[in-house]
Amino acid sequence: MAMVATLFAVKNTSIKFSYLCTGAVGLAILSSGAAWLAILLAFGFCFHLWQAFERNSWSMIITSAVSGLLFVVLFSAHLLMDVPLFWVVVAIILLAVVGLMSEEEEPKVEDSHNINEPEPYQDDSPLAAFADKQQLRQGYYCWCKEKQLEAALVIVRLEGFEQVNQHIGRDFGDLLLAQSANRIKDLLNNDNVIDLGGQEKLAHLGGLNFAFICSLAVHKHSHEHIIEQIIGATLKPFNVANCTVEVKARASYVNCDEQDANFDNLVSCAYLALDSQPKKAVVVYHQQMMVEQLEQQARLKELANIDFVSELELYFQPIIRNDDGQIEFLELLLRWQHPQQGILSAHRFIDDIHIAGLAYPLAKFVIERAAELAMALRIEGIAIPLSINLFGPEMLNEEFVEFVDSVVSEHNLQHGDLIVECPLHIFTDLDNKGRAMIARLNNIGLKICVDGLGNNPIVLSKLPNLAVEYIKVAPSLTADFSNQNNIRSLVGGMVEMHNQQNTKVIFEGVETLDQLKFVKSLKAHAAQGYYFGHPLSSIGLMSWLKQWQAHQTQ
Repeated sequence: MAMVATLFAVKNTSIKFSYLCTGAVGLAILSSGAAWLAILLAFGFCFHLWQAFERNSWSMIITSAVSGLLFVVLFSAHLLMDVPLFWVVVAIILLAVVGLMSEEEEPKVEDSHNINEPEPYQDDSPLAAFADKQQLRQGYYCWCKEKQLEAALVIVRLEGFEQVNQHIGRDFGDLLLAQSANRIKDLLNNDNVIDLGGQEKLAHLGGLNFAFICSLAVHKHSHEHIIEQIIGATLKPFNVANCTVEVKARASYVNCDEQDANFDNLVSCAYLALDSQPKKAVVVYHQQMMVEQLEQQARLKELANIDFVSELELYFQPIIRNDDGQIEFLELLLRWQHPQQGILSAHRFIDDIHIAGLAYPLAKFVIERAAELAMALRIEGIAIPLSINLFGPEMLNEEFVEFVDSVVSEHNLQHGDLIVECPLHIFTDLDNKGRAMIARLNNIGLKICVDGLGNNPIVLSKLPNLAVEYIKVAPSLTADFSNQNNIRSLVGGMVEMHNQQNTKVIFEGVETLDQLKFVKSLKAHAAQGYYFGHPLSSIGLMSWLKQWQAHQTQ
């Protein structure tokens, strides 16, 4: 009965025939009890183990090996201890279970490696004509059997369909997705792209994700050339429902010699590469990405029980005026005293803070700690402002602004004692509510500084509308001195524009005297960088300031 159930479940013809023969031998042993039949049964177990290795299924390998070992034990007991021969049939029953497991494990593997993948489209969708993930898997393993492992798995993700589905409708979105996929498919008519069966070379993995396998045996960079063509083709506008819409594509690839050539591991690695750098059009998987993912998972577990007071600390770095060399203000920089990795700067874990849902509590902690330091400076008669960094939109809500107001009042801070630094993208996308929150922070007494000018593209027409006290220019705009004339004309124009708006421009990343001279030549207000000193713990802030003041008076 076990063999009958297995024969219905197994789809592979050779394995099905093997099960039939093994079942027949088992019935013969039960009816006749002839010991020589055990030799045939041993060959059957060896064949099953060989098939398990061919299919690269660990569950099938382990269970086949266990059933074979059980047969050896039972047959040895028959020879040495006169145990009835029919007991070896127990090993055959266990082998039948292997057949059921090997056919049922595929969807489980797919689910475990693609938790975040969208649900696949229904059979009546325009994408039903494309190969699916199972066909891609089979095509990959057929390729591996030919010992031609020099290939790359490429995943292409199409973007820009959210607005299409919202404004035009899901049906038109599906039609547009199919058109995009057909454009990709037309570009794969290449001998280097592996055929998945029926002349199909492109597989739909679900949602907006597609994949193909490209051989690297002839041309080492053929997959890169194909990806470049795909990205270029998807940029051409589509006409759907009398509307012209634009779609863009991103891609990642992983060499098939990675992860022991296991298909599901390769797909997971390609997805990891695609998700790890969402701003890049083409991402190559490398082992460090897996290390970084494991480190992030470990940090998220640690952040679940983090104690801000004992584990987080504020460091400081001065911003120096260019005209008189005095301190304009001190920037407070967040550091995590990690028990294993040492002192981590904020950019190493701030994304994890947002993922863990700790952005708002952390912002409150930083505000309170900065207010305490500002009050201590005022008590000592030191009139130097402190700036804090807020990395997300948590500042632009009613509750946070009210909290800031209460902290400022509680510590008797004066106007300008605290400065709030925020990334540029927050200000360029402000709505009416956000502008109102910025105005309230100004009324409370906090000055606003825009951070990161030059890190990301920006519409220049938006720059004059940033009514803030300071704006910081990223180190990337002044790091390369090979084209100083081009940099001078570009950055100098922005500095002059902000000077006319009474916004003070600060250059970050000044590490050498030549950089400082270049910055001063642009008529910037101040500079910041390692040239003036590395970040130091705020525990020694008072003593450092006294030494600085003593040095300036000499």
